[in-house]
Amino acid sequence: MEPHPDLAKAAAYITPDAVRQTLLDMVDIRSPTGYEAGMADYVVSRMTKLGIEAAPQLVEEGRPNAVAHLRGRGDGLNLLFTGHMDTSYSGDEPHLVGEGFKPKGIFRDGWIWGLGANNMKSGLAGIVVAIEAIAKAGIKLRGDITLGAVVGEIEKAPVEEFQGRDYSGYGIGTKHLVAHGITADYAILGEPTNLRVCTANMGCLWVRIGVRGTVAHSALTNKPGTINAIAVARDLMNDLDAWAARFQAANVYRGEPANVTVACIRGGAPWRVSRNPYECNVYLDIRTVPGQSADQVKRELRAVLRGFAEKRNIAEPALDFLVTDPALVIGEDLPVVQAISAARQSVMGEINPPFIRRPGADAVHLTRYDVPCVQFGPGGRLHPDAKGGISMHDLGDHVALDDVVTASRIYLAAALDLCSRPAPAK
Repeated sequence: MEPHPDLAKAAAYITPDAVRQTLLDMVDIRSPTGYEAGMADYVVSRMTKLGIEAAPQLVEEGRPNAVAHLRGRGDGLNLLFTGHMDTSYSGDEPHLVGEGFKPKGIFRDGWIWGLGANNMKSGLAGIVVAIEAIAKAGIKLRGDITLGAVVGEIEKAPVEEFQGRDYSGYGIGTKHLVAHGITADYAILGEPTNLRVCTANMGCLWVRIGVRGTVAHSALTNKPGTINAIAVARDLMNDLDAWAARFQAANVYRGEPANVTVACIRGGAPWRVSRNPYECNVYLDIRTVPGQSADQVKRELRAVLRGFAEKRNIAEPALDFLVTDPALVIGEDLPVVQAISAARQSVMGEINPPFIRRPGADAVHLTRYDVPCVQFGPGGRLHPDAKGGISMHDLGDHVALDDVVTASRIYLAAALDLCSRPAPAK
């Protein structure tokens, strides 16, 4: 498809200065999960100042999504740009040291450092500047462009005593958004993809497996019949490790294997080690690939636990699922995938095949609500000084300004393309 005739006119508004300042402004707004209101106010204010219809959408007390509409003629394809406002960390963690872990934007040598700069205020900044460029250029499209900046995407969940807004993530904002009237024909999510088009995403299951011991004084654990729950869990780990190896080898999509991580073990009482641990829980993070379901995994784990119980002549360990986030795949022939791929090629001069993303993302919730969502964002490229094996979670959030500018220009071209297309006749 030929570029929109006003593409160059709008693209002139996407400057490095505009993108840099927008991202620095966003990073300076502290917005850990549960405390995103400042970011929502900023986004709504930016849109409103340009005459774009915008308003907060309350999800929980003190936690609004920010929603804006650039209305088209009403007979074209509608596009939702979306991204989360919460950051992976709060900025107060004593074990996280460095500029990339603090909510203060720093621009140096072409890179922006600061909490959220990578995940995913870079994508939001690029989206905001692209939408503003369309408005400033006075372009009237056939379809609507909607912005949904959401709360509570970070992979956190209220588990056991960890309750409240600080743990209210895993898609709560997007689920509210799409279930309360904010829809479109297609969506583009600005998650960090290193400027690659993402049409698939791994799912995630959080699992708790519990084993029991006996109540006893630690000085008397030499007595026959005493069962140490931590020791039982340690033995169970061997069976779980063997299952994980089989599971990962058997489930591969586009070259990416499923993944199992022992993410937490809780047993005994640190304030009373004079007592034998009478219970121990093992927590697994299981990443699934398209085609798998939670109940398939549940049956596999039940078989492992039954076998372990029979071998030790004990009760079968308890199994609970705490998070169920299904895997995602959308068709590469969808108009939104075509539009973002063509825009990427026109701006970057190269073709790159779509890939599957491993961390969780809100694209699954939109797609399940009949808003097929492709992921594309500027974050993900490590600073050249980073050594092999280091990730953003080691080094802290950072992003190359050039990548954010490039992403913004691609968002612009994709929106002008898609929203100029007529809606299909019934």
